[in-house]
Amino acid sequence: MDKKLLLNDSLHFLGLSPGFTESELKESYHKLAKKYHPDSGEFTSDVMFLELNKHYESLKDYLLIHPEDEIFASGSGEGFSDTKVPSPKPSKDPVFHEYKLAKEKETEAILRYYEKRNLHPIELSDNLNKELVQLRKDLEPVLSVYAEILKKHSTSLWANDAKDSLERLRVWWS
Repeated sequence: MDKKLLLNDSLHFLGLSPGFTESELKESYHKLAKKYHPDSGEFTSDVMFLELNKHYESLKDYLLIHPEDEIFASGSGEGFSDTKVPSPKPSKDPVFHEYKLAKEKETEAILRYYEKRNLHPIELSDNLNKELVQLRKDLEPVLSVYAEILKKHSTSLWANDAKDSLERLRVWWS
């Protein structure tokens, strides 16, 4: 899926403008999580909650991975022409740099997988899905970086995100 469209969808779903801050993202997520949670919200199905989490992760990853992107500068986002998402200052934290590079590789590998599969349903059988075999190969170094962050930097701010990423990526081996 086109990055601009995905970002635009995520912004729209969470009710944010292109210049959103991390605190606005969290505030919007928590508000919508209460509304969409299948156990305590307005809906009994988890579909909207899963959709919320997908968009939240997309925007969270965007803030971490692409702070330098000017995704709306081309003006292709409806109502967002010539609007730029502000770029946070680069972090001097070496663990963040490792985490960021791993997150970039993770995102690129998964996007490449979906592009090759033409958004067909996920088939987790190796012999029926050669793209899955390649995705797993592409993700192995990423998993190693996340595991190293957890092992060597367990008190780092990025350790929890690395742990969450490891859990989330486990689905590709289910």
